[in-house]
Amino acid sequence: MPAPTPHRRFDRLEEWKLEPSGSSWFLRFRGARGIADHVVGALPRARALADATADHRWPHRVRMDFAPPDGLEDFLRLLGEVVVIPVGSPGGVDGAVALDDHARPVREGSSELARTEHGGLLHLVKHGVGTRAEIDRAGRRLCAELAEVVLRHEWFVRSTRLLPVPGHDPGRPATSVLLGLALGQELGLEVTPVADDRRVRKPARQMTPREREDLLTAFRVDEDLSGRTVLVVDDTHRTGYTLAGVANAARRAGADTVLGLTVTRNSRR
Repeated sequence: MPAPTPHRRFDRLEEWKLEPSGSSWFLRFRGARGIADHVVGALPRARALADATADHRWPHRVRMDFAPPDGLEDFLRLLGEVVVIPVGSPGGVDGAVALDDHARPVREGSSELARTEHGGLLHLVKHGVGTRAEIDRAGRRLCAELAEVVLRHEWFVRSTRLLPVPGHDPGRPATSVLLGLALGQELGLEVTPVADDRRVRKPARQMTPREREDLLTAFRVDEDLSGRTVLVVDDTHRTGYTLAGVANAARRAGADTVLGLTVTRNSRR
C-alpha cells in the first residue's frame, strides 16, 4: 500500500512501542483509541487497559501476558497505514477500517478538500470517468489493496464469509458488490448475498435522520452464519448506518463477529 496522506486526526496508529515487564508485555500507543479493539480482536488473550491520562505520549495501553507473536509488528504497521473507523455509533460492527479518507484538506486548516489517491481511484471506478482500461486497472488495484489489508490484519484474516453491501439501485451494478465479488475471488472466500427488499434506496448522505435509522433493520441475510466471523465490504463509509444495517442482518443470521472494510472513509455527512 502507498504511504498514507499525512494528517493529525489520530485515526491511525501514530506511534507505538512494546515493553516487557516481568512475564508480561505492554503495547503502548498513540492514535485512534479503537486500535485497542483491533489488537484484542487479533489477540483474544490480550487486555485493553484504562487510558494513561498522565502520559500524553503513550495514552493507550494493551497488556499481553504472553510473548508478542510473530507478525505482530507487521500488523501494527498496517494499523498505521489504514484509517481506523470508530464503531461506537451506530454500532453493529466489531471493528472496521478503510484504505484512506476519500478527501483531505489541501493544507493545514483549509476548508478546501482534494481527493486522496484512493478517493480518486474509487471515483474513477464508480463513475466511469476514464477509458475502460483505466477503470479496470483502478478496480484491480483497489481489490489488491483490500486483499492486502485482510491478509495482514490478524483479525480480519479469520473471516470465513464476505458480505458486499447491496447497491442503491438494483437495476445498476453496485461498486461495493463488484469489489466484494472480486475480493472474494482474490481471497478464496465465499460471498454471501445481502438482500434489500426496497426497490431503490437513497444514498445515506441524502437521507433524513429517520431514514438513516431505518437502515439498521433494512437488510436481510438468508444464509445461516452461526458462529462465523464475517467481513462486510463497502466502497465508502460515510454515516455508518449502512454498514451497521448489514452487520445487524449478519448477526440475525447468527454471525459471531462482524468486521467492516471499505475503500474510503468520507467524513462529510
